[in-house]
Amino acid sequence: MDRRAFIKLTFSGLAYSIVPFKFAQGLQNSKLIRLNYSLELTQKGFFRIWHPVPMSTFYQRLLDIEVRGNPSRVRITQDEVYRAPILYMEFHGHEDKKLANVDFYVEIGEREAIAWNKLPSSNSKIPPEVAFYLKPTTHIQTDGIVRDYAMRITRGRKTDLEKVKAIYDWVVENTFRDPKVLGCGTGDVKTMLESGYFGGKCTDINSLFVALCRASGVPAREIFGIRVLPSRLSRGISSVEGDATKAQHCRAEFYIGRWIPADPADVRKLMLEEGLNLNHPKVKEVRSFMFGGWDVHWIAFNYARDFRLKPPTKDDEPINEFMYPIAELEGRIIDRYRLTFEHSRYTVEALL
Repeated sequence: MDRRAFIKLTFSGLAYSIVPFKFAQGLQNSKLIRLNYSLELTQKGFFRIWHPVPMSTFYQRLLDIEVRGNPSRVRITQDEVYRAPILYMEFHGHEDKKLANVDFYVEIGEREAIAWNKLPSSNSKIPPEVAFYLKPTTHIQTDGIVRDYAMRITRGRKTDLEKVKAIYDWVVENTFRDPKVLGCGTGDVKTMLESGYFGGKCTDINSLFVALCRASGVPAREIFGIRVLPSRLSRGISSVEGDATKAQHCRAEFYIGRWIPADPADVRKLMLEEGLNLNHPKVKEVRSFMFGGWDVHWIAFNYARDFRLKPPTKDDEPINEFMYPIAELEGRIIDRYRLTFEHSRYTVEALL
């Protein structure tokens, strides 16, 4: 089967096509990646798992999904708001071990360099699908203290680009990476600003950037995914080299006539991992690059924030972000970090 034509799902020895795709021309400087997710759970009872699926977009395309193991049911679905792709599996409880082994074949590539002088001065006409990313969510508030900070940071800036650059610089200069934070953090922006504690991990730092952009009238969003290759910028940023179990990472984008990447969180990660300060030449270089640049070592899953899974969990509670698998045993949600780090593993292979 041609991986450039279909997604394939292999289950119980059967392979069949699910969704045909029509892809554009080849990606620039692309790399073909096999991301493997393996799960082994010995607990008895009815078990369900929702796993994020790599999305297809202009810098990335999903080519195949292959599922092996003993799930009772497997299907591809998506949530109703963000259209985040989801691999859903059920285990009916009679299995001695619940086993799943999933291969995602993904092609990742460069994003076009930004011609800063050709960007519009403001978002005079925002498409409805982009304006959606001006709205607040439970964790991405845009009023109250968030708006106060945004107005203070962008005071005197006239264009949208000047406003976003001021926000980016403020976030880089005022936050820090806190290695004690679990996973990637919660990204609860209002709590960060009210407490005055600006330490966190990628979801915290990049969500702060996103919320301040939205509060300033510039659409912005987080992108949740996982690192799959060593970064060319710094081994401290990634260096997964086979094992990607703890390599989840959240990036960000803002919109000024087009979506533009930004990653202040990785600037702070570089500083922590390499013991550098803001004035170090390498930090200055990476800081400049991360505003509009794209380091091809990462696979994107989705933009989903404060959303509900489909099919829903038993309590149908909103999910903060969807970068780790979500699982339910006998109707109770399993702690996602315990599930990921104790019962499952990610491995990566670069095929091209």
